[in-house]
Amino acid sequence: MSIHVVTVADAVADQLRRRLLSGHYSGGDQLRDTELSQEFGVARPTVRAAVQTLVAEGLLDRGRGRSAQVRSFTADDAIDLGRLRRPVELVAVEMVVTQDRPLTGIASAAQAFSALGDDVSWDVVADHDVAFHRAVFEAAGSARLLRTFDELSAELRLLIAQLRPTYESVADLAHEHELLLAALRSGDLQRVRAAWNGHCDDSERFYLDLIQEHTR
Repeated sequence: MSIHVVTVADAVADQLRRRLLSGHYSGGDQLRDTELSQEFGVARPTVRAAVQTLVAEGLLDRGRGRSAQVRSFTADDAIDLGRLRRPVELVAVEMVVTQDRPLTGIASAAQAFSALGDDVSWDVVADHDVAFHRAVFEAAGSARLLRTFDELSAELRLLIAQLRPTYESVADLAHEHELLLAALRSGDLQRVRAAWNGHCDDSERFYLDLIQEHTR
C-alpha cells in the first residue's frame, strides 16, 4: 500500500487553492513569491513548488520570470470548458446506464444537495454541484474520465468563485440535479442524453450571462 506524504509545498498549495476557489482573489491578481513566502513562513522554493502545482491545475498562470497570476476567464473560456465537459460527461452517464452501475453515490450527493437551505453561501452550493457530477464519474468507474473531470472542475470552480453568482433558489438548483438522477434511474439512455444536454446548455448560458454582467 502506497502512502502519500504531504509536504510543506502541498500544504501551501492546498491553502492557496482553497483561497482561489472561495473567491479570495480576483482574476488577474498577482501572487508574488516573496510576499507568499513571508505570509506562510516558508522558503521561496517551497512557494514556487506550490505555485507550480496550481499552474498545472489551470488555476494560476505564470510566464518566465514573472509573478504568478490568478486565471481570468472570458466568454470564450467558458465555451471552451463546456466544449470539453459535455462529451466527457455524456460518456460517463452512458457508461452508468449501459453498464447498470450502482447509483448510490449519485443519490447521496443529490440528497446532500437537496438538504441545503437557501441561506448557504454560494461556494457551498458550488461544492455540492461539483460533488454531484463527480459522483457520476465515480459511478462510471473510469479513472481517466474522473481525472479529466477533476481537471475541468478545478477551472469551473475558479470561474464560479470569480463570478460570485447569486442563486435565487438553492432548492431549484438542487431539483435540477434530482431530475438528472431520475433520468439515470429510468435507464432510458435517450432520456438521459436529453437531460444532460439540457443541463449543459443551461450551465453554459448561466456562465455566459454572468461573464457578460461582469464585463459591463
